[in-house]
Amino acid sequence: MKEKGTIKVIPIIFASAIIVAVVIFFTVFANPLLGKAMEKGLEAIFQAKADVRGFRLSLIDFEISVRSITVANRDSPMLNLFDMGKTGIKLKPQAILRGKVYIEWIKADTIRFGTPRTVSGALPARPPKEKPEKPPKPESPPLIDLKNFDAMALINQEFDKLNTPRLYDDAINTYNETAAKWQGQVEDTTARVAELRTVTTPLINLNVGDLRDADAIRTAISDLNTAVNTVQAATNDVSVIVSGLETDINTARRLETNARNSITDDINHLRSYIDLGSGSAFAALEPFIREMLSDTAEEYIEYGLMALEVLERLKAEAAAKPKDEKPKKEKKVVFKGRDVHYPVAAYPAFYLGLLSSDFTLDSWKWDFNLKNVSSSPDITNRPVSLDIDLSETGENLKRNINFTGSADFRTDPQELFNAKLSGSGFPVSLGDKLSNVGINGLDGEIQNMSISLSSKDNSISGGGEVILGNARIIDPSGTIAEAVDTAVRQADSINLGIEYIQRPDERDIFNITTNIANLIAQALRNTAETYARTAMADIERALRQKIDEYIDGRFGSKDQVDTLMRTARGDSAAIGQIKNSLDAKKDELEQRLRSMVGGAAQQAGQQAEQAIRDNLPGNLPTLPGGLRR
Repeated sequence: MKEKGTIKVIPIIFASAIIVAVVIFFTVFANPLLGKAMEKGLEAIFQAKADVRGFRLSLIDFEISVRSITVANRDSPMLNLFDMGKTGIKLKPQAILRGKVYIEWIKADTIRFGTPRTVSGALPARPPKEKPEKPPKPESPPLIDLKNFDAMALINQEFDKLNTPRLYDDAINTYNETAAKWQGQVEDTTARVAELRTVTTPLINLNVGDLRDADAIRTAISDLNTAVNTVQAATNDVSVIVSGLETDINTARRLETNARNSITDDINHLRSYIDLGSGSAFAALEPFIREMLSDTAEEYIEYGLMALEVLERLKAEAAAKPKDEKPKKEKKVVFKGRDVHYPVAAYPAFYLGLLSSDFTLDSWKWDFNLKNVSSSPDITNRPVSLDIDLSETGENLKRNINFTGSADFRTDPQELFNAKLSGSGFPVSLGDKLSNVGINGLDGEIQNMSISLSSKDNSISGGGEVILGNARIIDPSGTIAEAVDTAVRQADSINLGIEYIQRPDERDIFNITTNIANLIAQALRNTAETYARTAMADIERALRQKIDEYIDGRFGSKDQVDTLMRTARGDSAAIGQIKNSLDAKKDELEQRLRSMVGGAAQQAGQQAEQAIRDNLPGNLPTLPGGLRR
């Protein structure tokens, strides 16, 4: 009979202690540390504060459970980018053992976007991205109630937008500046002319006949030359003033003429508000429709661009890591035969196979599926894809939204991303934004929505259509409101066309086209023609009256600069007259000097000639002894 083996208690106790130690380590130390590491990883990816609560790792099946995951929006720190409820994560052991983060799937009970935060989610080293300042939205032109049309009220409302007042302001300011610029210079010139007249009068009035001495005449000529030079300098200065005044006055007169002519364009501009073919009815409605659609659309576009940025960052960070390739060792030949090479799987540094969530939130049924997020897209060789489906069924509502998109970060993709959005059943309301024209509300339902976006050659473009049905105007009053109400009731639908284009270093384009303007114009055409003709005549009369009142008494400087011009030209003529008088006196003195010098020379010649004759032979005196000299 064999003897039974004894149970060794110490090894069992030792093994149990190791198991307990491992459990305690993961419970007390590893799970919190791994949770913090997950937070740091999320913060590095999304550049905003992340919170991971209730992290638990199971070593048996390599699954993680998390009570909640919250990541803040970097560009809006008081909002969450996303907020996930209870979440399960399945890891791939083979990749983990190679130091790769390979997630086979993530399943979340709920995923919410844009939820508010109580504290800022900004990281000190990651400030919010500066957003370009949006251009101010243009003011909408008024809608006109033709039955109670007040031309002056329309003009007062639109007066600051008209060209005529602005051009008149420019002309008036130019006249004022011209008067201020030249007033002092013209006054100085007038005083200078008076001074020159005083100084030159004795020279001009000099009696040449009183000067009998050549030296006195030469002195007078020298004084006249000095005076002429002084007058010539004054003449040049006055010419500059006259030329400058003339240029500035011509500029002011041209602006005044432009203002006078521009009133026709302003009249036509105001008339366009009641011109049924001008599209002004939609021009007034369009900013509100655009605001309603664009704010929501731009929010989702911003989310999409942020997601693309995160995926690009994952790829860039993986590419930046150095490749630690160990040198190949030479194989030792153990036996002779054939070498069989088995394929070895390559894993990216980070990979998420599937993030899914299927839940109900606020009566909405969500189905969220994100696939193939990879730091090395060329290894996984598949684009990232996202499918979101929302649906709601109530007593009178049956609404649904479907989003399908993909982004391809492989080398040289044909298309960076594409996205399609469709939906129906959503109620739409403009509220009372048009109550000032009798439209106290516009309600309807989106019967169909189809929008798509794609990216090629570093640009984003797309568009689509939204069909609004069952539209109605709430409590319409006035010509426009009644016409809109008739139009939307008779129309099968209101159609909106949407276009979005984004190019590098250029302003985004967001356009909306619609059939609203045509619907309103058609309803108005038969009922408002009489009102429109009267209104157009009233506009011209009222605007001319308004402009006359606007410029009345403001052109005082125009008369002032005309006076300055006349004075400057008078000073120029006076200086010219003084110069001419001086030149004439100078000529007279020079003639007198030439005459005086010529007479003296002639008399001297005659005396010399007489002396010669007196000394000719036969006339010489007789010397003593009968000799002649």
